[in-house]
Amino acid sequence: MSGIGKTTIAKGLHNQISHNFDVTEFVPNIKDRLERSAGEFNYVKEWLRCSFQKQVSTEARNFFTDTIILEKKLRYMKVFLVLDNVRSGKELEVLPVAYECFGPGSVIIVTVRIKPDLFHLSGVNQTYRVKEMDYNECVELFSWSAFKKPTPERSFSGLINYAIEYSDGLPLALVAVGSALSEKGIEEWENVLDWLKSVPLQDLWETLKESIDSVEYKEKKIFLELVYLRHVFIGMGRNDVTRLLLKAGHHQAKRAIKVLEDHSLVWFDGDKLCMHRLLQDTGTKMYMENSWIKPQQRPYDVFLSFRGKDTRSTFISHLHASLENAGLHVFKDDNGIPRGENVSMSLLKAIGESKTSIIILSPNYAFSRWCLQELEDIILCYKNTTQKLLPVFYNADPSEVRNQTGKFGKAFERLLKISPIMEHGKEQSWRKALREVGCIAGIVIRKSRNESEDIKNIVEHVTHMLDMKELFVANHAVGVESRVEEVIVLLKNQQQENPLLLGILGMGGSGKTTIAKAVYNKIFREFEGRCFLINIREVWDQDNGILHLQQQLLSAIYKTTKIKIENTESGKSILEKRLGQKKILLVLDDVDKLEQINSLAASRKWFCPGSTIIITTRDEHLLRCLRVDKLYSMKELNDDESMELFSWHAFKEPCPKEEFALLADEVVSYCERLPLALEVIGSYLFTREVKDWKTVLKILRAIPHNDVQKKLRISFDGLDNDTQREIFLDVAFFFIGMDKNDVVDILNGCGHSAEFGLDILMERCLISMDTKRKLGMHGLLRDMGREIIREKLPAKPEERSRLWNPEEVLDVLSKDMGTKSIEGLALNLPNSVNPTQLKTKAFKRMKRLRLLQFANLQLAGDFKYLSTDLRWLCWHGCPSEYASANFEQGNLVAIDFKYSKLKLLWKNGQMMKQLKILNLSHSQHLTQTPNFSNLPNLEKLILKYCPKLTSISHTIEHLKQILLINLKGCSGLRVLPRSIYKLKSLKTLNLSGCSLIGKLEEDIEQMESLTTLMADKTAITQVPHALLRLKSIVYVSLCDFEGLSRNVFPSIIWSWTSPTNNFSPQVQSFLDLSNLVSLIVPSGNSQGLSSITRGLPQVQNVWLECSSQLQITDVASDTFDVTNCDDMIVTSSASNVSKGSTSSFAGCCSEHDIVESENSLNPILIRMGMKCSVTEVLIGNIFKKFSVRVSGDCLLPGNKHADWFTFSGIDSSVTFDVPQVNGRKLKTVLLCIVYSSSPNNVPSEGPILKNLFIINQTKTTPYVYDGDTLASLRDEEWQKVISNLEAGDKVHIVIVAKLGITVKKTAVYLIYGEPVNQTTEQQAEGIVSGDDMVADANLTVHGGDEKKTLNSLRKRKFQRV
Repeated sequence: MSGIGKTTIAKGLHNQISHNFDVTEFVPNIKDRLERSAGEFNYVKEWLRCSFQKQVSTEARNFFTDTIILEKKLRYMKVFLVLDNVRSGKELEVLPVAYECFGPGSVIIVTVRIKPDLFHLSGVNQTYRVKEMDYNECVELFSWSAFKKPTPERSFSGLINYAIEYSDGLPLALVAVGSALSEKGIEEWENVLDWLKSVPLQDLWETLKESIDSVEYKEKKIFLELVYLRHVFIGMGRNDVTRLLLKAGHHQAKRAIKVLEDHSLVWFDGDKLCMHRLLQDTGTKMYMENSWIKPQQRPYDVFLSFRGKDTRSTFISHLHASLENAGLHVFKDDNGIPRGENVSMSLLKAIGESKTSIIILSPNYAFSRWCLQELEDIILCYKNTTQKLLPVFYNADPSEVRNQTGKFGKAFERLLKISPIMEHGKEQSWRKALREVGCIAGIVIRKSRNESEDIKNIVEHVTHMLDMKELFVANHAVGVESRVEEVIVLLKNQQQENPLLLGILGMGGSGKTTIAKAVYNKIFREFEGRCFLINIREVWDQDNGILHLQQQLLSAIYKTTKIKIENTESGKSILEKRLGQKKILLVLDDVDKLEQINSLAASRKWFCPGSTIIITTRDEHLLRCLRVDKLYSMKELNDDESMELFSWHAFKEPCPKEEFALLADEVVSYCERLPLALEVIGSYLFTREVKDWKTVLKILRAIPHNDVQKKLRISFDGLDNDTQREIFLDVAFFFIGMDKNDVVDILNGCGHSAEFGLDILMERCLISMDTKRKLGMHGLLRDMGREIIREKLPAKPEERSRLWNPEEVLDVLSKDMGTKSIEGLALNLPNSVNPTQLKTKAFKRMKRLRLLQFANLQLAGDFKYLSTDLRWLCWHGCPSEYASANFEQGNLVAIDFKYSKLKLLWKNGQMMKQLKILNLSHSQHLTQTPNFSNLPNLEKLILKYCPKLTSISHTIEHLKQILLINLKGCSGLRVLPRSIYKLKSLKTLNLSGCSLIGKLEEDIEQMESLTTLMADKTAITQVPHALLRLKSIVYVSLCDFEGLSRNVFPSIIWSWTSPTNNFSPQVQSFLDLSNLVSLIVPSGNSQGLSSITRGLPQVQNVWLECSSQLQITDVASDTFDVTNCDDMIVTSSASNVSKGSTSSFAGCCSEHDIVESENSLNPILIRMGMKCSVTEVLIGNIFKKFSVRVSGDCLLPGNKHADWFTFSGIDSSVTFDVPQVNGRKLKTVLLCIVYSSSPNNVPSEGPILKNLFIINQTKTTPYVYDGDTLASLRDEEWQKVISNLEAGDKVHIVIVAKLGITVKKTAVYLIYGEPVNQTTEQQAEGIVSGDDMVADANLTVHGGDEKKTLNSLRKRKFQRV
């Protein structure tokens, strides 16, 4: 076939052996040469003669003489000739290439697409059929084209298989696809490969089309029909293919198939018809383009095969109507065959084009020769394709069909008797088809009294088989599937004892309805009733809209219009009674009012368990009021999805055309990933020229597209009042990207309830807020807000309430056209050496101006013209002249003078009681701060990166409301005024980068509200002791210590002990360290650890970095005075462990856990990890053993339970390897210590245990616990131990008991199982079980008098030794 590499192989042979011949010639593409010469063979013959003449020396005489001499000489010369792409034997006969023309040893190679045995008359005596390339060869060839090297790039390995699969091993395709993908990124590869599925490469298409066009008209028509019905024919046996083509009226079918084989268009593998995949794609496209073929406009969903006389008038007509009502396209043999076509081929096409077939096997079905032929064709399609098949045994038993017995078999026998000669050759194939269909699971209907229920069952089966979509989702559902799966996960995770309520939230045009439709299509079959109420907001406002929605809901659920609703209240009553009778799926689309829900689905009690109600809305508050079970917030499209969706609408393909690529990027950027805008604007730009695109883009940046704006404006118009709309417009014009708290302060100063208003806007998806509390707004919503103001007075910008367009603002200000209508004005100009200068007088008539924003602008004149109503003055690059401004600034709430040229803010200060925010950051010339006594209510002072600022005014102590002071990067600042420490309200102090500040005073203790202190990159070398007494402090960055205070403070304390580790009692007494619970000790600093732990008696956790297992023993012995430390020496099996990770020594104290006992043998139980039902069982078993034990016996439960493993050791230690348990996770470790004592030897004070060591020898991580604090250790601390245990770890546990206590036995239970919730009472009291025990959540001591022990515990206060 074309493209398989014939020419390439011939060239290779020519290059390798041509030097062995006297004369050589390679004639490329004979076919093209003949076409260029209008089929004149003489032209080719002359060209070949001239080529030979150049290689054979002859004396030039005349043409005739030279030709004779040349021919004579060639007969004695060894010639190597290659003729490429010869189409027929005729070409070989006419060309002078016969063997007798050349001398002995000559070789002639001919490359052809047709089978070489056609050329035997021309003397061809050897043939070579080009072999298909193996996978490795395909990869190498493809890589040379795609990567210019023989091996692929590793990052593309996953996509290469798709490219090779598409090429189907065809060299031409491998080279073409590789070249198309060369130098492209992974994302472009994916787009191109997806595109190739529907649009073949042009060069490849032309080459393959040429192969198909090379056969005659009749053979070509047969080939194209084979292609179109490839789902039927490919894989079919030769005889079956021939038979079906003969039935279709192709009388020369056998010969035609032979011709197609000879031209390499088809072949048979064994007896199965095969065809190259790319030929299939090319043929399909040609089939659709041929005017003489009229393919079905759409494939059938169902092919209905039945015996008309048995069923047509009743059952079949009802079934057909029900299938059509379910949205299925059904083929019936009496209404689907176009006139003039051969009936058999039309049926074959209908069967092949159908997604499923329903065969109604009635008692007389087998009496129809036509039905049996249909059955045979259906079985062929069923076996050779992915077509579905549903047999319906209508008053016939499957076994009768399978074995041709009973009434069904008698009907078949009657057919054979009526025309035995005609049916003789078909009997066996029909019997085989009947056997096969009788073995397929189907629906059996016997003397049914409820035919409608049977038909409903069939329809449900078929819709399940076809995975039918009830609602149209989108022409191009880009990104839909992944989001649908996320929603379905939310639905599946919910328990179905009650109706489930799910909300889908997003801004207008974000795709909420599309996702809801797709989810509906996925899950509607799981419900007994279903209804999708679309566009509720629109319908609600129409006449009788409420009644229409109620009626639509009722009709959809019960499939009837007989129940009439008279009014809204009666509708609610009917719905309340009816909806709960079925498990239903209800989607309420575009809801914007609670009363809509109250009229359609007022209560969960209306629905039965298992029902699901999905609500799409733009209003988050509405969903909160409904208390939805699950909320799905719409995710924006990513860049690739945005481009693909736009391209489908703008170009009708998944990628932009090359000449439009840059413009497409601009449009997609403008749309900001909003599906509505991508679709609307993409469709608008379809078929337009490049110049039109540029014009449209320019217009869109000034005036939004009307269709997009109308959709987005719904949310704006739906706001509750004008105040909320005003807040939205202020944000759209001025506050995008600003801190929400700052915006609240400014808008509150304007008389708005800004906090509430902004929350409403967020709930309605009109604005957003990121993790840093910065306000955001979709670009198209921003443009909509600005257009709302512009469109009111498009030709009179000076009359608008807000101005932002630089051209319009400059025009208004330069011409002194300002009016009192203007409330907000923004003029942000690019940075320039010579900034634009305007006159202050331009603001004279702007009496209501409250929001003013400048950048890189200079004002000349008296500032008295500025409005006294100003609440926000943002002037980036403010000139130094402002310092002498004399206008009334008392109403200003926020001043933002970033990058100002000011040396000082005001020469003559004035009282500014309303000012809350002052930002002078990046003011390179600022040398001093203002008099803060005039700013009594200032909350934020931002002076970062003011390098010439050398001092802070001592009046800073007057800032009684200050929350934030940011002095970051003030490299000229040497000292803080002492008065700054009097700021009791200050929460955040940032001194980072103040490289000359060398000290923080102990007065910092007065900053009682300080939560965040950042003082890194300063000259401070000593942390003030008072800092650790601040109970409010949360985050610290100081002296190379950074992090949460609870993590940083222990390290700071340790640093105070260096280098001697001698913790000063004076320091200890100076600090309040009662809350300090953990201490980090760096590697190598463990010497003297005991001194610091004794100096800090409340420390519960000591973290130690160990470098070896031997160090574990040394440290434990030194720190905790362990007497039997030899037990901890590691075995050789762990000696090869790499340098260890952080180890944990932990302990804690409580006065509710230790019980003395006079019994000679008692257990102590320590639970590490989660409480679960298995631990309850195990603890109960242990207590049971001790309650019935023989004196001196300590028999414990063993490994007989499936949920735990037991390891035990004699005396005070146990060693074990953590086992591997597939599919289950280690949840809990229960440690059982059996000890004995005599009444004379029990210590009068303190616990029974002195220390507990848990050592992971594999990981070199020891955990050490003090006995007096053991029981009060929190669950999360125990969880560290559990999480450190992995399968294969060798673990060693050692118990160190107090004097007078002898540990007899130690057992460890590893429990694998799921946790169960503790009851509130258990969590509060910590009681486990047992008649005479006291326990908390983790530790239990058995034995003794419970009341006596509890009383003694309440009186006793344990101290760490």
